[in-house]
Amino acid sequence: MKRKLFVAALLGACCNGSIHAQCTITGKVVDAENNEPVAGATVRLRETNIGCTTDDRGAFTLRNVPEGNHVMRVSHLDYTPQTQTVSNNDENVLVRMREDVVNLNQVVVTGTGTHHRLKDSPVPVEVITQKELQQANAANIEDALLKLVPSISFQSTSMSNNIYMNGLSGKYVLVMVNGRKLAGDTSGNIDFSRIDPARVKRIEIIKGAASALYGSDAIAGVINIITNEDTSDMINVTSDTRVSSHGRISESVNADVNIGKFSSHTAYRRQQSDGWKLSDYEEEDDGTLAETDKQPVYHWFTNDFSQSFTYRPTERLSIDVFGTYSTYENDRAPAVAYNIKHKTYQYGGTAKYRLPHSSYLELGANTTNYRSFQQYTKASGGHDEGENMNSKDQDYTNVYLKGVFKLGNANMLNVGLDYVGDALKSTGTSNLGDMKDRTMYTLAFYAQDEIKITSGLSAVAGFRYIYHETFKSRFDPKVSLMYKWGDLNLRASYASAFRAPTLQQLYAISEKSNKITMGSLDLKAEHSNFYNLNAEYNNKYVSASVSVYQNDIRNLIDYKEMELTAEDHANGIISRKAYANIGKARIQGFDVGFNVRPGGGFTFGATYNYTHAQDLIADTPLERSIRHAATCNAGWSKQWGIYTLNVNVFGRYQGTRWSDTYDSSPAFQTWDLTTRHVVRLKAFTLEPGLGVENIFNYRDDRPYNSHYATVTPGRSFFASLLVRFRQ
Repeated sequence: MKRKLFVAALLGACCNGSIHAQCTITGKVVDAENNEPVAGATVRLRETNIGCTTDDRGAFTLRNVPEGNHVMRVSHLDYTPQTQTVSNNDENVLVRMREDVVNLNQVVVTGTGTHHRLKDSPVPVEVITQKELQQANAANIEDALLKLVPSISFQSTSMSNNIYMNGLSGKYVLVMVNGRKLAGDTSGNIDFSRIDPARVKRIEIIKGAASALYGSDAIAGVINIITNEDTSDMINVTSDTRVSSHGRISESVNADVNIGKFSSHTAYRRQQSDGWKLSDYEEEDDGTLAETDKQPVYHWFTNDFSQSFTYRPTERLSIDVFGTYSTYENDRAPAVAYNIKHKTYQYGGTAKYRLPHSSYLELGANTTNYRSFQQYTKASGGHDEGENMNSKDQDYTNVYLKGVFKLGNANMLNVGLDYVGDALKSTGTSNLGDMKDRTMYTLAFYAQDEIKITSGLSAVAGFRYIYHETFKSRFDPKVSLMYKWGDLNLRASYASAFRAPTLQQLYAISEKSNKITMGSLDLKAEHSNFYNLNAEYNNKYVSASVSVYQNDIRNLIDYKEMELTAEDHANGIISRKAYANIGKARIQGFDVGFNVRPGGGFTFGATYNYTHAQDLIADTPLERSIRHAATCNAGWSKQWGIYTLNVNVFGRYQGTRWSDTYDSSPAFQTWDLTTRHVVRLKAFTLEPGLGVENIFNYRDDRPYNSHYATVTPGRSFFASLLVRFRQ
């Protein structure tokens, strides 16, 4: 009898616990102006893994809600986020959302490593929202950055697209995806085609030094691309197709599945282009023109696949594992003897435990393996037809432990440990000394405190201490202040940054065209001191900002001419250079921009960037720097029931790109017109798009081996279609 009573009591306790575990909160989200339902809004309980998305009636249901009161946050692309307190088993909760054309309530993380609304970030952060990406309807991330950020430019070659930011090349720009470094490069430049714009939630950009939080390479700035992995809907499937001239086609398919505590995120993207010529001629050494089959953009294609899984064993703990595989190939025959192929693998995982009061612990690890090959289509330079020569073999590993702790109402502490391991193998184009493979590591500890001094004044102070295997110890501090006065934000900041010498610069010995370049183990880290002043004003109708900055860079790594030996002369060597810390630079400039929202669905905006990038040793502009650049945009949006029309015009002006090595490229401007049509049909959303790029047909049609301002093929028409299914 006692045993039966015990079993009954145990079953009753389990049932009672199960009942508590199955508590639900239901409600509806509507537009505050017209009481129309808001479909696709994200509803989440803070400090938990519980969330969902509203259906076409604006309704939502939160299941498995623990007992007690919770803070519920509701967000949508077109509305100001709302928060309110709810408790388990609340029914018919009504949330009224107001349209947010300014989007200042966008949450950002890159500036401080912690979550802030954009308008409250102590560090200036430039954000490209998902809505802006959709309006731009860009073919890829590079095109989106060009349309929307004047301080960023790209210099394209047949080998790679080289990014420049505020006068500095891509090796000084840290590119991340969800806070993880996008590793694997060609001559220091990242292949942005590995990132699918259809999955991007927003792009956060910090200009200037950021090594205190992010370590090496963050001298010119940081680009953090945040992807959108839906953990709210049971099923979310999208197909995004874009077709343009010259055989440019992209197709991406994404599938998010959420069942109980498990989520799966799958993505595949294919891109291809037939390539194009800008000129039928190239310039010979004597200045004469000769016909050529060479072209700045050859036929190419990419394949990118990614898969991630999320497991949420409790409302506070989440575990993620992920993997990506990307390939790039081009076809340059018969103009060039070999084609180029890249392969990139990345895999890793994170575990995040949410503590009370918006605090959390996070442990993560990831590895990237990058391979580049030269595939010979004909015999050349001692290589046989059909030979597949490995030209780069690079590995990158990062392991970190991070903690964010809210200390009372006035302090937020961010601390962490960081390990970075680099590996590079000797290949057919790069001998790392006796054809050996080389490795190096970096250990780091960082800490940052965000302090709310008064209701309007806040400060951020932090540092990173590193130990590098080659150049040993380094300390990088940062400090910033923000004063908020009504709609006006005033910011001032200082930060130092560094870039560690690469394994290529330390060890490589290479020979090309009877010219030898050598690495050096005496190299030190390049470092910079960055100063910034920023003012920002925002209200319902107007937003404006101005930033003034100076970036002083020392110990720049460059080639140093060496004396030729008797053996060099005997072997026909005409040049011998070695890497050395011999450069100094100063970059001064400012950004000024505004956006106007007069009503009626109209928006107008423009941003101008001035950059004076000076080589202090040669007393010349920095190689390939641009002094003047500007972007502007105008848009109109109107909704009729289930149909929304968006019409946008984008313009970019880019000044002369200075070069001492090549001829300087000319100034130019391009204008694009895009239209996007959104039709919402219950579980389905259709978004066809039509547009014209480079309306006025600008082409830099100088001979093939010119220093091109841009490699646009001229006026192009495009069509796109996005289909989304949510359940």
